[in-house]
Amino acid sequence: MSDFKLKKHSVKKASFVENFDKEKKNNLDMQLNGNISVPKNVDKNSHIMINLNFHIGKEDDRFYLAIETLSVFEIENETLEISEESVRKACVPAALTNLRKTVKKVTEAYGMPALDLPPFEGENTEG
Repeated sequence: MSDFKLKKHSVKKASFVENFDKEKKNNLDMQLNGNISVPKNVDKNSHIMINLNFHIGKEDDRFYLAIETLSVFEIENETLEISEESVRKACVPAALTNLRKTVKKVTEAYGMPALDLPPFEGENTEG
């Protein structure tokens, strides 16, 4: 990822509900979606933003967790032709890795056992 450098990863929203009055489910729905913002003019703005929304369960389930993160990357190579495809290939795996680490930290912060998710499809797990 020498063409891009992660400048900031932050949690924009987090929501957690654990309702012990509801029946425990063995399988919870997981959803992950997001969007990529690529600057039109790199001379004026050299930042790429990846916004990810992750949900486990539904609000009316016994367990529900929703996290929205924002990863900001700076373009390091000024001669690089920036496209959504190049960003998808170089930056999205790092954003997914940071999201997975954030889910673990947030669940610990909520006082529950750390939720250590397996790597997401497309995530770069090599260091």
